[in-house]
Amino acid sequence: MSTWRDSLLPASFRGVGFFIEKAVVPAGRKGQLHEFPQRDEPYFESLGKQSKVHTLTGFIVGPDCFEQRDRLLQALEQEGAGELVHPWLGRVQVQVGECGVTHNLSEGGLVRLDLKFYPANPLKFPVSTLNTRRQLLGASESLLDSALRRYRSVMATVDAVRINIQALRSALSGVFATIQRQFVPFMAIYSDVTALVHSLVNAPLTVSTLFTTFFASFDGDSQRARRASGTSSSGSSVTGSSASDSASGNGGASSVETVDYRSVISEATQQAEAVSGINLVSQGSGRDTSVTAQATANLVQDALLVKVARIVASMPIATTVTPLNVVPSLDQQVTQALQRVDVPVADDVIELRDTLSSAIWEASLKADPEHYLALNTLRQALIRHLNAVAASGVRLVDMKVSEPLPALVLAYRRFGDASRAQEMVQRNRLAHPGFVPPGTLKIAQE
Repeated sequence: MSTWRDSLLPASFRGVGFFIEKAVVPAGRKGQLHEFPQRDEPYFESLGKQSKVHTLTGFIVGPDCFEQRDRLLQALEQEGAGELVHPWLGRVQVQVGECGVTHNLSEGGLVRLDLKFYPANPLKFPVSTLNTRRQLLGASESLLDSALRRYRSVMATVDAVRINIQALRSALSGVFATIQRQFVPFMAIYSDVTALVHSLVNAPLTVSTLFTTFFASFDGDSQRARRASGTSSSGSSVTGSSASDSASGNGGASSVETVDYRSVISEATQQAEAVSGINLVSQGSGRDTSVTAQATANLVQDALLVKVARIVASMPIATTVTPLNVVPSLDQQVTQALQRVDVPVADDVIELRDTLSSAIWEASLKADPEHYLALNTLRQALIRHLNAVAASGVRLVDMKVSEPLPALVLAYRRFGDASRAQEMVQRNRLAHPGFVPPGTLKIAQE
């Protein structure tokens, strides 16, 4: 039967053995005890865990004790971390501290040791991270340049005299509707689809110039500013969740920069649907008419992809939020609502990522090799950025409701925050916030 002595390891440092009589290592937590006059109850301030400083009392014995001592001293004086084999604690990486060697004439053949070792934890240095937002903006610039090049090269082969005006107007009706919704400034020039058709016939490069001018001043941040000021609608689906305001700080949403993830994702989803809606136009009425219609549709589609990329790039990676230690009472929340930073819901971000990836893939199937490369680069940049945003967000969880209750009550019971009732109503498309029927609700994690 094995005993505790059998589990002891032979002590050594950097492979040089010695014997240990006594080993002391601190445990628990370090801190500061605060005591004040006329106060019977002290206050202890915890300052973290105790450092594992190993204080050893040992010895070297034998006829060759001086040779063993010299080898151990050489190991102790060597710079850097080394491995200490501790009889009771096993193998530890340590740094050598203050040590003492004692010789006593009455103890011939024995050298006593007082050793101190400090923990050799690896130093932590800043780690570089990929700036997915900058990569996405760069990919959108490359796609815009490629789209303009493709459009101009195709239109250079078109004979405007052979274009069927009526057929072109019919083919571009859907494209014009997309321009009317997504590129409102163009309406100052193109009042209707006929004006667009006449521009394509008489001055086909006007459209490409308009897109160049539009994107020179559009980077998606203007959309964010409008959402932060509350002048933009958030759409029909809730795509964000609130988190504690105590985490507002470096690298994410803060008190200075407010990001409404719900509106960004809702707007980007609408753009993705518009991209898929004009993938192909009706063909017929001659080659020049068909080529002009498809080239215009391709240019508008690429412009939509550039626009949605810049909108998505305006969505930063959220910082890690700190949960509330104390939930304010309902009376306090009536007087002053909780201030929370918006964080994305990972499920909605992943759904947007898949929708955009599918739309770009469909568009790339009819692209030439050079333009295909630009589209694929944009698709990969979008996926990387949205993956990073999703990783910083929260997941959706199921919440079972066993009895009819107002959304306000459910939100307060689940999160301690009655202001999240509106999010619950929008996400689950409840008919009335005052009556939530029994069933399963989808809610964002805290």
